[in-house]
Amino acid sequence: MTDQQIKDNRSLKEFALDTLETVICNFMVSLQGIKPETTPTQLSDDSNHIFWILGHGASHLDIVFGQQCQGKGFLTEEQHKHFSYGIGKEIAHTKPEISYSDFMELFLKITENTFEYLEKLPEEKFRELPQNLGDTSQKESIFTAIQRVALHLMGHMGQITFIRRKLGNPVPMAFVSGMKRESRNSIIDKYRKWWNENKEKFI
Repeated sequence: MTDQQIKDNRSLKEFALDTLETVICNFMVSLQGIKPETTPTQLSDDSNHIFWILGHGASHLDIVFGQQCQGKGFLTEEQHKHFSYGIGKEIAHTKPEISYSDFMELFLKITENTFEYLEKLPEEKFRELPQNLGDTSQKESIFTAIQRVALHLMGHMGQITFIRRKLGNPVPMAFVSGMKRESRNSIIDKYRKWWNENKEKFI
């Protein structure tokens, strides 16, 4: 037992952004080094493939921090439908009409847009509803939405890790990484470098 204490003076906004950024950072780690043939492969008839999981996570981010918070997003209505919760397996298990490479580029734009928006948002707004929430029955503050999205992505990261291990293409790092901002920046930079060098393989 020690009397030493670490002072953590982060505001609610800083804590929320750190949490979401750590999750996004680890989500990228779970996809780094992936083989093109791994992304559409299902382990069984009733399991989702990694491409669908990526699309599902991107759709959630785009709906909450794009459509609901800013009134616009990057994905089309058809793309949101394809990757939505509860969609029939006959749709989810078909290949989307977009390449993994093009979709990953959309995911990167969605994450950049998310953080650009949240970093500019005054802290008091984090306790309020998104300004373009519409008629959805799920009404929660932006702070709660960040918690929901982060936990959602973490859960699906476990699926990606399991699928890759089963397919002999394991994730290159252990969870959880990037607890410090400098570490997150380094991990994200490494992912982007790997992606830019390999994205042409993902048609």
